[in-house]
Amino acid sequence: GKPFVPKNPRREIPREEQITLEPELEEALANATEAEMCDIAAILGMYTLMSNKQYYDAICSGNICNTEGINSVVKPDSYKPVPDEPPNPTNVEETLQRIEANDEALQEVNLNNIKVR
Repeated sequence: GKPFVPKNPRREIPREEQITLEPELEEALANATEAEMCDIAAILGMYTLMSNKQYYDAICSGNICNTEGINSVVKPDSYKPVPDEPPNPTNVEETLQRIEANDEALQEVNLNNIKVR
């Protein structure tokens, strides 16, 4: 297929949406890196422009902490694997009979992680 080429690549900003910033702010925004723009977006609450990790890193830190920028690749956090619990040795049929017989010695029933035959 052909690459997408927009019909009107230069969009005119409507007059009511045009704003004028102080020269220092204009210069700061024009020279800001992607990482700095990402942190500014987080401070302004524009969290949809970044991953959760980038957002919380920017909010929790007092300085520019994002080194990846807005166009960074989002990667999942790595977690330590949790080993499976050993199978539960409870005999389901025997326990069910004790429940039906209202066995007073039966104090607790654990039916978690029962190995299916």
